[in-house]
Amino acid sequence: MNDFYSIKMRASKEEAVKDQVFETHISGAERIVEASQIEVISSALIKRAMEHPKGTPNKINLKIEGISKEEIEVFDPLPVTQIEVSTWEEGEKKAFELIGQSVLHSFDIEKIQRDFKELMKETFPMRGAMLYDVFTGERLEENKERGVRATYMDLVGGNSIEWGGANQKNHFKEALVLATKVAHAPGIVGEICISDDPDYVTGYVSSLKLGYVRIMKFKPMGSPYGGRIFLFDSRLASVKECISFLQEKKVLVRPPQ
Repeated sequence: MNDFYSIKMRASKEEAVKDQVFETHISGAERIVEASQIEVISSALIKRAMEHPKGTPNKINLKIEGISKEEIEVFDPLPVTQIEVSTWEEGEKKAFELIGQSVLHSFDIEKIQRDFKELMKETFPMRGAMLYDVFTGERLEENKERGVRATYMDLVGGNSIEWGGANQKNHFKEALVLATKVAHAPGIVGEICISDDPDYVTGYVSSLKLGYVRIMKFKPMGSPYGGRIFLFDSRLASVKECISFLQEKKVLVRPPQ
């Protein structure tokens, strides 16, 4: 019998316009649970998809897959800090200052902000993240429309009341888990993320060096645009090694103290 099960949900809306079908991503989430939790967690993820602020999907995919505990690696969470700002513009500038100084080792903040704002716009329609080589300046995703997805991860005890239980989304928990896994991937030196939920304006930057830094205002309220960039250094690891870890390694993250 399997020790755990991976549950993945993806919801989208397909619309036909002049004989062409366009798909809009609505919601995505995943969990790693014991067998006894499969039914309640699956129902919660479907409910979450149906009630998402981006709209009602007409297509929901649910994938359930057994995994053994020997496949799972457990990490401590990245240390968390929080930056309060008055405006999202201030938050954006602060985020790129952190990335520039700690990851890119550059103090030309205006150029970094300009360049990465343009890169972030390219991630808005993507299901996954951009994989950007900070050494060569190249995008490394094989599929530029889909991007690279970090999968197979959850929080140890993530179904507890402290974390909102099965039926509620906890942006902070889910982002911290993902950021922690991504930070441990070979060659990854940083991450930038803005949520695509219209009513959630907090974003973050993270790395093993930075920890997980929450930027409390990173976009305008009501904006449906968000994206994610994984910052990779090709001098440290191969692209294949990095993507394999992101997409296949099973990870649980201990709750922050």
